[in-house]
Amino acid sequence: MRFQQGVDTLAQQKVLDPISQTIQDLVKGIYRSGGVAGRQVGNAMYGTWLGHPFHPSTTDVVVGSWTGGFVLDVLNAVTGSGLFARCADAAVAIGTLGALAAVPSGLTDFQHPSGEARRVGLVHGLLNIGGTLLQMLSLLQRARGERGSARTLSSMAFGGLLVSAYLGGDIIDKYQVGVNRAAGETVPADFVAVMREADLPQERLHQVDVNGSPVLLVRRGDRIYAMHATCTHMGGPLAQGTIAGDAVQCPWHGSRFAFDDGHVIGGPASYPERCLATRVRNGMIEVGPGAGLGRCRHEPVSTRQAQAEAERQMAVAPALR
Repeated sequence: MRFQQGVDTLAQQKVLDPISQTIQDLVKGIYRSGGVAGRQVGNAMYGTWLGHPFHPSTTDVVVGSWTGGFVLDVLNAVTGSGLFARCADAAVAIGTLGALAAVPSGLTDFQHPSGEARRVGLVHGLLNIGGTLLQMLSLLQRARGERGSARTLSSMAFGGLLVSAYLGGDIIDKYQVGVNRAAGETVPADFVAVMREADLPQERLHQVDVNGSPVLLVRRGDRIYAMHATCTHMGGPLAQGTIAGDAVQCPWHGSRFAFDDGHVIGGPASYPERCLATRVRNGMIEVGPGAGLGRCRHEPVSTRQAQAEAERQMAVAPALR
């Protein structure tokens, strides 16, 4: 309880803002200067290829390995067994390799949070970087046969890791960084009529409500595509975004999702967008559940049907005046 109060106090420390802003701007500048290669590296660090944030996946390796290394170091100190010493060395080495992936992926994710989340993230990141440096020094001491100092360095790193892991949990659970912001959106159990087919123009993003969840519609040629309209990254409104090739681009941080199946084409999002199946019945666009995540059928809209509907609308219009 008191430790959490300390974390909450930490989150209020605006004195951390200039440092966190500087680091954030620096990371953004590095990726921007990298051009296409920078975007490809960023996508790898975000986890767009994995369909899941990459950073927490790497930290699991670090936490597990360094915890094992700490326990093995204690056993080595108590028993003097060379087997425990060799196993501890291996565990620390594996964890440090994981940290070499966790640090850059964490810095990549650090580009987007603001306010309290960014302040907590700053301390979280500094602890991780400090722990990695301590473990690298520990590995050097182990190679020299200086086991006492090596264990001390690793124990310091492990202590910092425990605090960092707690802060990381707060960043995810309290500030919702790295979670799927569209996870709570519902999928209709059956097809639901959402709007008149004649009212949806070509190449325009349009949002409709389906059972309380925002859904994005776009007509491209003879197909109508549908997906949840909340960006999985930070909750941006996709209907206010732009069409970028065969994808919609979020207006907040530029994540791009493919129209046909919702997969992530470009980060910072890592979770795919849930696509919905579409069809036209009696002049109404209907959306419904797909066969599974990323498998949605979009029935072609008959040109003859669309033309007949347009003519019908023209015929009805004078009568309504």
